[in-house]
Amino acid sequence: MTGVSLQPQMTGMSVMSEYSTRVVNDLKTQFDEVQNLRLDLGIMRQLYTDFMKQTKESLGALRTQTQNVRQLSTAQVGGARAYIDDGKIKLDSRSQNVLTKMEELQDTVEAIKEDVVKRNVTPRPQVLKSVKADIDAVAAELQNLKDHIQTVKPMWKKTWEEELQNIVEEQQFLSHQEEFLGDLLEDHKGVLEYYGHVEKVISLRGTAPSKGKGLRTFRPAPPEEGHSGLSTVMLEIRGSAVDAERRLKAIAANEKMRELELKNRPDEFQSELTGFVAGKKLKMTGGADEIERVRQKRNDMSLKAMFTGGSGSGAPSPSLSTDGELPSSPTGTA
Repeated sequence: MTGVSLQPQMTGMSVMSEYSTRVVNDLKTQFDEVQNLRLDLGIMRQLYTDFMKQTKESLGALRTQTQNVRQLSTAQVGGARAYIDDGKIKLDSRSQNVLTKMEELQDTVEAIKEDVVKRNVTPRPQVLKSVKADIDAVAAELQNLKDHIQTVKPMWKKTWEEELQNIVEEQQFLSHQEEFLGDLLEDHKGVLEYYGHVEKVISLRGTAPSKGKGLRTFRPAPPEEGHSGLSTVMLEIRGSAVDAERRLKAIAANEKMRELELKNRPDEFQSELTGFVAGKKLKMTGGADEIERVRQKRNDMSLKAMFTGGSGSGAPSPSLSTDGELPSSPTGTA
C-alpha cells in the first residue's frame, strides 16, 4: 500500500458549499454592476441638468442681446446735431418765458406809474419790493441768456463747419435771438428807467413838507367858459363813445394788480408760526413714545390702586412729576 496517495472524496455537503459560494460571488458581481450602472445614471442626470441650465442661460443672454440691438436700432443716434437741436428748443423756450415775464413787468410798472402820477396813490412797500425782485430776476435771466449764447456760439460754429446743410438757417436763428435779446435788454432798460422815476416821485413825496397835510382838500379846476356844471358832464358822458376793448383791458389790468397785491399781502400769523416752529421754540416732551409710556404707567398705577387700595375715591390719582415720571408713592389700605 506504500506509494499510493489518498484522494479526497466528494460528499454531498462539499458540493453544496461550493455551489453556494459560486452563487454568492455571482450575486456580488451583479450587485456591483447594478451599483455602477446607478452611479453612471446619476452622473448622466447631473450632466443633463447642467447642460439644460447652460442652454437656458445662453438663450436668455441671446434674447437680452437681441432686445438691446432692437432698442439701439430704434433709438436716435446723438451727436453735435442732436445737441444743437436740443439747444435750439431750450433757447427758444427760455426766450419766450423771458418775453412773457417782460410783458407782465411792463404792464405792472405802467399801472404803478399811473397810480403814482395820475391818481396820487402810493403803492404798498410789499408791491414795490416784489416789482424790484421781479426786475432783478428778469435781469439775471437776461444775463444768463447772454452768457449761454456766448458759450454755445463757438460750439455751434464748429458744428456748422462739419455740417454745411443747415448753416444759414441756424445762423439766422441765432442772429434773431441776439436781436431779440437786444430788444429785451432795451425793454428792461426802459422798465428800469420807469421804475427809477416812480421811486423818485415816491421819495420826493415823502420828503415834502407836512405842513397842512391834515387839512389837505380837493381844489377843483375853475370851470371853463360855457361849462354849466353837472348837466354838461352828464351830456358829455351820454355822448361819449364806449370803448369796450379799453374797458376790458382796464379790468384785466385791475385784476392783475389785485392778484399781485393779494400775493404780496403778508400773513402775520403764518410768519409768526413759521418762525416759532423753525426756531425750535417748542418744548421737547419726548415724542409719542414717551407719552404712550407715561399713559401706560398711569393706567398700571390706577389698576394697582383700584385692586389693592380699596375704594377708588380714596386712592390718590397718579400725576406726572417734573421729569415726566410718575411719583412712586406707596399705596395701602385705609
